[in-house]
Amino acid sequence: MAQPDPISPRRPGLWMALTVTAVTGASAFAIAVPSPMATADPVPPAPPGTTTAAPAPAPAPAPAPAPGATTAAPAPGAPEAPAEPNAQEGPTPAPPPVPADPNAPVPAPAPADPNAPPAPAPAPAPEPGRIDNASGGFSYLLPAGWVVSDASRLNYGQALLSKTVGPTENGQPAPTANDTSILLGRLDLKLFAGAEQDNSKAAVRLASDMGEFFMPFPGVRLNQQTTPLQAGDMSGYASSYEVKFSDTTKPNGQIWAGVVGNAAPNAPRDQRNQRWFVVWLGTGKDPIDSAAAKALANSIRPYTPPPAPVADPNAPGGDPNAPPPVQGGLLPLGVPVPVETPVPEMMPAG
Repeated sequence: MAQPDPISPRRPGLWMALTVTAVTGASAFAIAVPSPMATADPVPPAPPGTTTAAPAPAPAPAPAPAPGATTAAPAPGAPEAPAEPNAQEGPTPAPPPVPADPNAPVPAPAPADPNAPPAPAPAPAPEPGRIDNASGGFSYLLPAGWVVSDASRLNYGQALLSKTVGPTENGQPAPTANDTSILLGRLDLKLFAGAEQDNSKAAVRLASDMGEFFMPFPGVRLNQQTTPLQAGDMSGYASSYEVKFSDTTKPNGQIWAGVVGNAAPNAPRDQRNQRWFVVWLGTGKDPIDSAAAKALANSIRPYTPPPAPVADPNAPGGDPNAPPPVQGGLLPLGVPVPVETPVPEMMPAG
């Protein structure tokens, strides 16, 4: 019995199917796997003397929109612009200010209002050595070598000056002379000289009355003199003399009296008696410095103290410095101060 041949040309259909399948698989693999990328050859170096063009600069980023400007929406279908990697989140900073033109004309100042009240004058700088006396309404320059003393025992005037005769020691006040002194104050009607409207007559009357008050001893007046004064815009006059006492054991007494200001008898009440006086007392042992006396009188200026602060009525406890009320709701006008006549410190030595 004959065996069939395994390799027989009688089965051509099977080989044909295998061939078609292999060709089809190779085509599919070629389509799925891309071909390797072509590598460009390096650029050959430029020959000497040849200028190489610089690469084109990168395009500048688009300027940021101004504050408040409306950004146009992109067209439908347009590709979205790539985000700037260095962009900062938050509001866009404002552009730097434009520098001012140095050659631009300066605008003229606005004209002043002719109906506006005048600006108050600046307060003058404090003058070294000037003393304000609120009770007398005046100020003056303290003479060199003199100090302000307690004026509570004065019969007339609001300021008493004493002459120093030594330095201060152990924190104590400097010792002062007892045969010379200076009085200053307002020339009111407490003095007979205040009734004299003419300053020259008022000075002569003041020197005479003060001499009899502070030197109540018999004697003869010598070397009487008068001189004009000018204290700022206030005119004045001064009178001086010396007294030779009948008691030869007493040194001669001296007095210098000056008046400055304006009586203004017909002025309103608060503007009357705008006059002030200086009385310098001395002796033959401690004579008066006439030049210093005149400079002191010429330094007098009117002075208005600042208003006292108003106490808050709603504050707890009220004003601790207010005087106690009296029956009827009235306040006391003042406290009497005892005085001595004559003042011992102004008596001539001897």
